[in-house]
Amino acid sequence: MGLTSKKYLSRVEEIIKKAGAGEVYPVYLFIGDRPIIHPQIHRLIDCLVSEEAKGFNFEILSPDFFSEGRLLELLETRGFSPGRRVVLVQDPPLLVSADTAKTRWKKILAAMEAGDDARAKELVSRVFSDLRIDAKELAGLSQRQMEEILDWPKDLSIRNLSEFLEVHGEYLERIEPIHTGSGDRILSWLARRADPSRAVIIIESEIVDRRCSLYKELKKHGPVVDLDKEKKDKKSGADFARSFIRSSVREKGKEIEPKAIEAIMERVGHEDLVGLKTEIQKLVSQAGDRTRIKAGDVCELVVRHKDEELYRLTGAIGEKDLDKCLKSLGYLLDQGIHPLAILKTVANFLRKMIILRAVFEYGPGLQAVKNLEYGTFKNRMLPEIKEILGDTPPAVLKGAHPYALYRLGRQVHGFDLDQMLDLLASMAEMDLEFKGGQVSPRVLLETLIFRLVSMDGLWMKK
Repeated sequence: MGLTSKKYLSRVEEIIKKAGAGEVYPVYLFIGDRPIIHPQIHRLIDCLVSEEAKGFNFEILSPDFFSEGRLLELLETRGFSPGRRVVLVQDPPLLVSADTAKTRWKKILAAMEAGDDARAKELVSRVFSDLRIDAKELAGLSQRQMEEILDWPKDLSIRNLSEFLEVHGEYLERIEPIHTGSGDRILSWLARRADPSRAVIIIESEIVDRRCSLYKELKKHGPVVDLDKEKKDKKSGADFARSFIRSSVREKGKEIEPKAIEAIMERVGHEDLVGLKTEIQKLVSQAGDRTRIKAGDVCELVVRHKDEELYRLTGAIGEKDLDKCLKSLGYLLDQGIHPLAILKTVANFLRKMIILRAVFEYGPGLQAVKNLEYGTFKNRMLPEIKEILGDTPPAVLKGAHPYALYRLGRQVHGFDLDQMLDLLASMAEMDLEFKGGQVSPRVLLETLIFRLVSMDGLWMKK
């Protein structure tokens, strides 16, 4: 009885309303990003277990301790308080498989790109546990070796994961794998002994292999609320995202105009509901006592947080990813960021690259930096760089974080020093073009970015 309707929120309301009226199922399955589905699950739990009984009749079974035996033990143990027992099972390993690996890695990469290190570490720890891999085993390996060990999807870049592990690998929580079972005992319990007046299972899973037999059988016993499937559909996913924005704003006691919704969608897209939630929280906080959020509020928020998007732009230039560059540039211009502010950011990026390129050619050499691990860079090479730069480093490098310098160092080998110097000199003319030329600033900036991304490093020519 899968409830994967386009009207996700109304379906959730329907389930909760039925539960409140006494129509309860032995099992519920919620699929999607935890920050989004978790509040809905707790509304359902409130209908199934009274507040005073939760201390006795409500249990959470995390993936660290999951096994069929443990779940059945929790379901059949009678509590001190009368009423049904509810067990919330989080991310049961039985519902994932090798076929879901790509989706799991994409969620991890999205968390890294969003700067959510805590969530990324949690997800990576879980995947490594399932793969029986210790992060320390990957230390010192090349990206190609990591791809082989992790059976990495061919159409995804492993660079961000590799860099993330260099910084956070030693701090990842080690989760000991346990024997979880096959799912047969759970299905047997549902078929023979399940009584929703006595016990209920709620499954909360970010990722599910919809082809596995356990998933197909669970659907026969209770509702499946599949947010993950919903949001991936281009049309219904966008419709749901709009509805999600409106509902989230109303929960905070405010309203939002349609143009503001479209502005948020343009910024975040419809699939990243966690990102949407973050933007909504920022907007609500910014609105203060005002009850209506307008499109201008979104633009103002974008201006306040423009540094984040400018950082994405220079990061995409360093990676030589033209699609990302043009998308980021288009977003900045469409949101009213002045072309000169973008030009200044690109110019500062060029200055940093020029200085680092010159330093590496003079000192350790480009190849030494290209494949270096972060720890070695920080402990051995960074002091050498500081010594070369002297007591008064260039203004653009003052206060730069070691990891930021490390990332630039990994990218600088792909940029030719002479070409960068020529391009930096030509930016003075671009400044004049912005102020009175006949060519639009967008075209000028796109041309500049294309020249940067198309640039070859000296080592490539040899």
